[in-house]
Amino acid sequence: MKTLVVAGVTVRELLRRKVQVNLLLFGLVLLVASSAVSQLTLGHMHRILSDLGLTAMALIGTLLAVFLGASLVAGDVDRRVVYPILAKPLSRSSYVLGRYAGLAAALILNLAVMSAFLAALLALDAGSLAPVNRTLAAATAAMGVQLLVVGAVAVLFSCVTTPTLASIFALSVTIAGHLTNDMRAFWRGADWVATALWYLVPNLGALSLNHAVIYGLTVSDATWVAGLYGLLYAAGVLALATLAFERRDMK
Repeated sequence: MKTLVVAGVTVRELLRRKVQVNLLLFGLVLLVASSAVSQLTLGHMHRILSDLGLTAMALIGTLLAVFLGASLVAGDVDRRVVYPILAKPLSRSSYVLGRYAGLAAALILNLAVMSAFLAALLALDAGSLAPVNRTLAAATAAMGVQLLVVGAVAVLFSCVTTPTLASIFALSVTIAGHLTNDMRAFWRGADWVATALWYLVPNLGALSLNHAVIYGLTVSDATWVAGLYGLLYAAGVLALATLAFERRDMK
């Protein structure tokens, strides 16, 4: 119950932040711009609109997950507002879990708004609801899992360092996560350190279904396995975050 209270407060706090509102508006503008670009291209309008729209959603969602998540715990420590909170009968793990739950709710809400806007643009372009199908829903769901992973990584770094460093580290891990397939090919046959790093970095590329939406492909069962992997990865990172914050010296 206390975790839910913290989550509710976090959602209200994040929704009031200007950076969150600005990035969401910027994402909606990108979606409109992608629609305009597709109108200037002869043929393949659906493909261009889908590609640009999903890319804009992923970009804005990732930036929100990184910068909001990196400032959640570390920002409270810097402003010293965490001390009266932890002085109450509230465990540190409940506090971290509540902050992450609020962040996750805010990210999913923003993703839902942008996906609904993209679906409307695709439907208007096609003149029917045909593009609003299971593939688009699966791509949105996979992107949601992707944002949950990025948010968990940002919260982990937020529990152990400053907001600025947490943002840099989380953004670096996120970029590496989108390049894991290239890293695997490049590091094939490399030493154990490179192999360990490859396994530690989240495979965010597996959670991208842009190509399926663009070319109208059927979502395979491997996608659901990737989604389960993403949720388990986020849970593991969140467990490390709570452990790190439990052992952090707040003096």
